[in-house]
Amino acid sequence: MSANDLQALLAQAFEEPELEARLQDCKADPVAVAASAGYTITFEEFSNSQRSWENWRISSVHDEEI
Repeated sequence: MSANDLQALLAQAFEEPELEARLQDCKADPVAVAASAGYTITFEEFSNSQRSWENWRISSVHDEEI
C-alpha cells in the first residue's frame, strides 16, 4: 500500500502548497509529514520519487498553460 500512498501524497501535495512546502523542507522528515497527512511511505520511496515528482509537476503545469 505504500506505493499507492506515495502517489496519493504527491497528488495531494501538488494541490496543497502548504503540504508541498512541508515535504520540501530539508529539515523535515518526509515519512513523518506523510504520516501526519494520513499516508504510509518509506524514506527510500520518497527519495526515489523526487525526480519523477518534479517531472510530473512540470508537465502538469505545462499542460494547464496550454
